[in-house]
Amino acid sequence: MMAIAMQAHDDFPLHNNGDVPPNPYAKGLLKPFYKGKGGILRLRDELMAESDAMNQEAVDFEHQYNPWLYSIGIAIKRHGDQGRRTHYLRWRDKGLKKMGDALFEATMLEGGLSEPMRQRLFDIEQKRLLFNARAGMVNQTLRNLRNALKQLEQSEQLLIREY
Repeated sequence: MMAIAMQAHDDFPLHNNGDVPPNPYAKGLLKPFYKGKGGILRLRDELMAESDAMNQEAVDFEHQYNPWLYSIGIAIKRHGDQGRRTHYLRWRDKGLKKMGDALFEATMLEGGLSEPMRQRLFDIEQKRLLFNARAGMVNQTLRNLRNALKQLEQSEQLLIREY
């Protein structure tokens, strides 16, 4: 309703940003915002599906790398921060008592690993970092969309409020 009311007024353009289109990379992410609330709802649903797929990817990541990682005394475990939909991958010690990047650093600096083992550990860390970057983007975007939807609902309620 709010979008319809705003479209009726030419002095409130919905997406006039100087008629400069977004760059091609961002265009796909920003496009739903040009479509209004329905576009935001679709983007939210797509990101929730992506989050579910990433959570399964995190399980697969653990299963793929932990047998080898346990052999050198560390592991990667899913870690779900409160309020986050997509899990992050965190370094853990073999006993699951300690957590953090310091475990990776200590293992890399340890003198007992051969160069190929250090390279493999480095490659796993690169994949973990990229996964966590994606997870952070999904979690933050979902949070922003929840807030935007809440504000849209509040503004719609103000519009339809009877005096």
